[in-house]
Amino acid sequence: MNVEVNAQTILANIPQQEVLGHLIILKGQFVLVEKEENKTSHKFISPEAVEKAFTAKTVSSEWLSPNTLWWGKTPNGEGIIQFYPPQKYSITIQLLEGNKTITVPMPGFIFAGNYSSYYLWVIKGKIFKQDCQLYKAPLPNIWNDSNRICFGKNTPPTCNPDSINKAWQLFWNSPFNQDLSQNKCRSHPHNVCNLLISLQGAKSFPVKELVSCSYQRIKSPNDIPKYLFEHE
Repeated sequence: MNVEVNAQTILANIPQQEVLGHLIILKGQFVLVEKEENKTSHKFISPEAVEKAFTAKTVSSEWLSPNTLWWGKTPNGEGIIQFYPPQKYSITIQLLEGNKTITVPMPGFIFAGNYSSYYLWVIKGKIFKQDCQLYKAPLPNIWNDSNRICFGKNTPPTCNPDSINKAWQLFWNSPFNQDLSQNKCRSHPHNVCNLLISLQGAKSFPVKELVSCSYQRIKSPNDIPKYLFEHE
């Protein structure tokens, strides 16, 4: 269906007396042209006023999970940032001799989602701070340049307040292979899986193993909305 042609046809058949006004869109400004009897008036209005006029209902995130720190509507859909404090996780690693399931301590995670893409970083300490330094997650299956999670054959849900927890569970419940396992820790730069296996039974994650993201654009949680959601 040619929507543009249909719109032109409809406009051409509207009686002029039924046209009460129209909106002229300029760069950063709008002009409202109104007709009343034989008079025509022009009024400049702001983009904020236009947005308010076209928003007929309240926009709300509704209830968010306790881990959620930030929510917003972005050009690509809803964007969400979560924080998970240090804790132990049960993970399965695919090895040549078969799958190995272990329980390992992990540092605090910053988990971000937008549309169907999800990203993961870690921080030092137990307390979230907006300007704290981000480090690479000491896990395989995460791209080194973007910190975007590779879900392999799995399809994560489109990000929203309800689905992001499902994406989080999908990530941890899926077996890790050894793809993208390089440069994720200091003691085993060629394969972070060797570090993970060595941490089985450890009480806490050794933060001296973390690799900085300081050479990337996103260096702290403050950078995530600006560089990830607005420019993806």
